[in-house]
Amino acid sequence: MNVQIDEINPDILVMSLGGDLDMSVSPEVRKVLLPLFRENVSHIIVDLKDVGYIDSSGIATFVESLQMSRKTGIRFSLAGACPKVEAIFDLAHLKSIFEMSPDVAGLIEGEKGR
Repeated sequence: MNVQIDEINPDILVMSLGGDLDMSVSPEVRKVLLPLFRENVSHIIVDLKDVGYIDSSGIATFVESLQMSRKTGIRFSLAGACPKVEAIFDLAHLKSIFEMSPDVAGLIEGEKGR
């Protein structure tokens, strides 16, 4: 699993993931993602465009992140999920729970109007 963190501006962090997000790598992603909620940012975006598969442990990582988002007031979004990954969120009835966008740029552009 490739994990990269980019600071778009002082308020937005983008975590880009590459590879399959399954139980063998979910702890690694969780270890990097959850501490981001202690940063002084207003929005954390996870870019899933290079993720081809996600299992229940990956979903659990994002559910935990969503809970942290609600506790800290930091906006949490997912972007770029391929149809296969998006279908897993849909199957788990979580697609409407998460803020999901076709791409990171749409979320950043939307941030300007806030």
